[in-house]
Amino acid sequence: MLLRELGGIALSLVVVCVAGCTGTIDGGDDDGTSGSVTLAFVTPAASATFVRDTLEPQDGWRAATVDVELAVTGSPATIELAAGDLALGTIDASGRGQFLLVDAGAVTLTATAKDSAGTALATATVDVTVGDPTVATCREWLDLYGVTYTVGPMNAGVSDPVTVTTPINGMVYRYSANTTPRATFFMDCTLARSLVLAAPHMRSRGVVEVADIGVYNYRCIGGGTPPDCPNGISQHAYAKGIDLAGFEDTQGTFYSVNDDWVIDPSTERTCEAATSNEKDAFLHELICAIKADQVWNIVLTPNYNDAHRNHFHVDLTTGSDFIRKPGATHAGDAPEVVDGHHEIDHGPDLH
Repeated sequence: MLLRELGGIALSLVVVCVAGCTGTIDGGDDDGTSGSVTLAFVTPAASATFVRDTLEPQDGWRAATVDVELAVTGSPATIELAAGDLALGTIDASGRGQFLLVDAGAVTLTATAKDSAGTALATATVDVTVGDPTVATCREWLDLYGVTYTVGPMNAGVSDPVTVTTPINGMVYRYSANTTPRATFFMDCTLARSLVLAAPHMRSRGVVEVADIGVYNYRCIGGGTPPDCPNGISQHAYAKGIDLAGFEDTQGTFYSVNDDWVIDPSTERTCEAATSNEKDAFLHELICAIKADQVWNIVLTPNYNDAHRNHFHVDLTTGSDFIRKPGATHAGDAPEVVDGHHEIDHGPDLH
């Protein structure tokens, strides 16, 4: 199974602009225009840099706000703006508009004037850069993107504790044993940030609610209480891991990890294996897209072991990059040793 782009939005890493140009084509009155049409970018300037400091409203992707102004001669029927191959919308008769750029990196903005038949009359381009903001702390990052939270409580093991008001970037969370959503959710700030980043992947696929099995549990891997942990301390003890049991979409369809994930053959990579049905494909594509976007360092699926049959365990283990089944062989790869894997706690979520 291959990863796909989400709704035409390619998730790249940073945007660089170098030049602008103008174009002229003789429209003529037969095209519904008055004389020749020309376009030129007034703003943004060539090589302008924009910062993804807001969340776009449809799916919650990080985005940069770009004000566009064009110098227009003649009277085209419409002026359309695109970022690379992605259509952004139309510019009004004044030559002005405001747009959101989601992809980070270098992008070419192209304005195209058209007649009433849709024939291109003139184009103008400008290259710009989209980057990410620089913030000093995780809490400042949450503040920048409008995440509501309180600091604390100061629970053992948690270095930067926050209690986040839900929804988180538009995503509702419900403890799997309950029927009502959470009002608040305790975790480390870095996990809260990761849930903000994960939300667009879910929302763009129609997910409106996540059923979880909890975040915080001060324990060792395999049981016991820190610091006496022969197998290491669980990421749940740091409130940097969450267990995801299922996802409900706008149609009321529930995608259960326990019931709908079909375990892949040990000889196939999780994110390349063939899927068995629509629900299985949905779950594979969702978790693999989030992992590919580097939202979480560790992803344990039902492929990992029986203890993870009913959920995805995801966490922020430093220096790790793992989603595959331990001991599996993949096209000649040696059996993989997981750095800091974590077993599920099947007990109640602790706050």
